[in-house]
Amino acid sequence: MTALQPIMPRLSKLVPRLASDADGEIVATVRQIGRALRDAGLDWHDFTASLAAPPVVRPRYEPPKPTTPRDVAQWCRQNGPGRLTQREADFVQDICARLVFNNRLTEKQERWLAAIYAKLGGPQ
Repeated sequence: MTALQPIMPRLSKLVPRLASDADGEIVATVRQIGRALRDAGLDWHDFTASLAAPPVVRPRYEPPKPTTPRDVAQWCRQNGPGRLTQREADFVQDICARLVFNNRLTEKQERWLAAIYAKLGGPQ
């Protein structure tokens, strides 16, 4: 399929035209596809082989996991609107402001932040 990659935009416009009811349009489209293949140094065998090739599977994007309390608090602030109580939202906002200056959290604050993060379904 990689050999066809440069002409795929062109082919993706031509192939649907093969469904036309007009025989002349179908023949003209087949000729255009043939020219596109030939210009790319390919032929119909290459084209049909690409149709039978397994699809390319790209790995799903996984956002990085927050590692510091500041990252966790910022993640909660971004993903929490409408899902947190007002008290939780205020806490997260306060923690984000505190951690800008590299202040440390108490154990109780860390536990509550972790609970909010888990409630929001943060990446583990």
